Amino acid sequence: MLPDVTAARTALETAQREAEEARALVDTLAERVRDGAEDITGADIAAQRQLAELAGLRVTAAERKLNDAQAADLDARAQAAAGRVRALVATDSTEALCDAARDVVAAVHALVRAADERAAAIRDVAAEGVRLNEELGRSDNEPWPSRAYGFMAQSSPEASVTAVGEGRTTSVPVHRILGAVFASALIEHGSTRNEVARVMEGAREGIRHTAEQAGLATVLEENAAG
Repeated sequence: MLPDVTAARTALETAQREAEEARALVDTLAERVRDGAEDITGADIAAQRQLAELAGLRVTAAERKLNDAQAADLDARAQAAAGRVRALVATDSTEALCDAARDVVAAVHALVRAADERAAAIRDVAAEGVRLNEELGRSDNEPWPSRAYGFMAQSSPEASVTAVGEGRTTSVPVHRILGAVFASALIEHGSTRNEVARVMEGAREGIRHTAEQAGLATVLEENAAG
């Protein structure tokens, strides 16, 4: 059984207290002699000094026992940590991480396709609406003659069309959609969101290195091949 560090520390504190009491008693006896007490002999003081010296040696012994206990405890904890490290290395798997990463990649691809298709449809209708608005005689005094037909359209800064009295549809760039999605998914993880932004701005080599560290190199290769 390993030495108990707590018990060893308690024993040291007890030895230190007893040593302090023994030294204080020597001082007390000496002071009484100075005050004129005649019932105290040199042998009494010598005996008490021996007790104080013995108590000091017991402090040293307790310190050594505490040092030994702490060393043994540290060794035991280090050995246990080494065992856990070996066990983790032997059993670690990135399978679940890779599966989740594949799902994210597939979802991102699907989102990009959906956003691109929607944006293309809006751009086509908006471009037609802008042309018709011009043909209908757009001017500074009447920028939207197409309003008479119940619609308005613009191609910049982002393509959009308006059905007067019904609503408006705007093309949103896919990078803004992706940014909003990731920001929303990480809304409760502010520091992670900031770090994700840094990784995305980093060099491809850095992204590849991160993927390799996380065991996701295969996923990146599959994505590149796909």
